[in-house]
Amino acid sequence: MNELTPSALIHNLKRLAVLRLITCSGIAIALCFFGMEAANYSQQFSIWGILILMTLLSLVNLWRTRSQQAWPNEMFSYLLVDTLLIVALMYFSGGANNPFITYLLVPIVISAATLSWLMTWILCTLAMMAYGALLFFYVPLASLDHQLAQLGLSQHIVGMWLTFVLSSLFIAYFVVEMSLENRLQSQQMAQFREQSIQNEHLMLLASQAASTAHELGSPLTTLKILTQELRLQTNDKATQQDLDLMHQQIDLCKEKLNNLNQPQQLEQSPPQELHTFILQTLEQWLLMRPHAQYSWQKPLTISPMVQYPHVLQQAIINLLDNAYNASHDVINVDLTFNKHHWNMSILDTGPGVAEEFTLPNSPMKSQQGLGIGLLLSHSSIQRLGGQVTLSNQHPGCLTCIEIPFNE
Repeated sequence: MNELTPSALIHNLKRLAVLRLITCSGIAIALCFFGMEAANYSQQFSIWGILILMTLLSLVNLWRTRSQQAWPNEMFSYLLVDTLLIVALMYFSGGANNPFITYLLVPIVISAATLSWLMTWILCTLAMMAYGALLFFYVPLASLDHQLAQLGLSQHIVGMWLTFVLSSLFIAYFVVEMSLENRLQSQQMAQFREQSIQNEHLMLLASQAASTAHELGSPLTTLKILTQELRLQTNDKATQQDLDLMHQQIDLCKEKLNNLNQPQQLEQSPPQELHTFILQTLEQWLLMRPHAQYSWQKPLTISPMVQYPHVLQQAIINLLDNAYNASHDVINVDLTFNKHHWNMSILDTGPGVAEEFTLPNSPMKSQQGLGIGLLLSHSSIQRLGGQVTLSNQHPGCLTCIEIPFNE
């Protein structure tokens, strides 16, 4: 069975309505061209009544799609009604002798492309039985034979050509559109599977991080006590500075661990200007990497107010770490923004990335760290509707972060 998403079903219902309107217009033009003078009033009334009914059905079809909702089996209901109306139209216009009867193939093809095999076989059986009945039961349409005879043409040959043209156009249009729709759905499913794999890795990392954070409390406390004792035992100025730095780094680690126990700290940062948010992120990074350096010119214009989760700050810090680890040189930072989003670029002077490099959905091998920084940064920024791109420069690697503004 072909499972369609609600949006795909709505698009297919719109296409079906358009095809029905085109069919009604084509048949109406053909009837006007060939004339129906020889047909009695009852036959003319029936034919035009069916065409008007098909037109009204198309308009109702289009009106229903505006709600962006579809009833269960609504597509099958429309195709079933279309088949019955075409059979009725053929009955009043020559029956099986009317070459346009092969249009009954169109609902079957559409059903085969969009619905289950059971629904398709129901339409197929109905069409075959109706075609057989129209071989014997129908109202002749004499005007069509008369007009074609004057032109020296055979009704059957001309009608078969016209039916072939119309059926080919309709089937090609609908099936090609359906093929594109199915291809898009396949791509979306592949992206969904990739996102699911990434989420599984993130959940595993989160579980491991919670366990590790709990276990790190005691070692950090021990290190803090030892650094305090070493500071009291040494009089060397250089050693004192190193111990002060160690004490500062231990306090920073304990602060990070304490934040894990306070969910409100992980949700939203207070509203602030964009350049202030970036400046705080850079300062936080320097606390963790005191030997690092960066070059950044603050924007001259007033930057907009933003409010993002704290995880975005950590994601940017991870990318800054990657850039510094690659070059151990001054990192060039640039910030630009417009009405819809802002961009932050990080340029290092390292060796760059491989040509076949793609952003990961699982932890990577890393010589400097655990290989999860880029994964976490990519995931965090992606959840905010942003994206991360890495490209080679001469020299170095350019990391671009694009984040939309809060709605």
